[in-house]
Amino acid sequence: MSAPRRFLVALAGTEDAALPEAVVRVVGAGAEVEVALLHVAETGARELAAYDPLLRRGPWPLPKKAEIEHRLTEADDEGAAALLASWHEKFALALPGTKITHEVAQGRPEEQIIAAAQRLNADAVILCARPRTGPAEPGPRSVGHVARFVVDHSPVPVLLVRSSRTVP
Repeated sequence: MSAPRRFLVALAGTEDAALPEAVVRVVGAGAEVEVALLHVAETGARELAAYDPLLRRGPWPLPKKAEIEHRLTEADDEGAAALLASWHEKFALALPGTKITHEVAQGRPEEQIIAAAQRLNADAVILCARPRTGPAEPGPRSVGHVARFVVDHSPVPVLLVRSSRTVP
């Protein structure tokens, strides 16, 4: 008996609800697989927070940077838990009997996805291209920078699922 195939599914929160069905079409119904759901909380934007009193408006005292970081981390964790729980249910319905695990990472999504694929010994990485905001542009700009990086640097095959919807 062979070991189940491991798939790393990277989730940002903008994925099409049809993602689990797309995965079933690729891996096959009833296939023995393990799915690791990964959400990466991007921390780079935190450096833009107005810690400097000259950048802020208002007379209130500035909270300590550690307090702000703690609150931001808690908010990221709560959002990630809700996102992963929602997708867990969807994948459990689409792939009954599949072992599904969750992982939350912090940092640059593209780097964390590659690191997780290596750490988990994934057989493939699955992610969605960013939703389209207009006509599809052929070439490297047809996907977001995260998907482009993962496609270019992944140590394993990448399944890039395109959304069927267009964002206005």
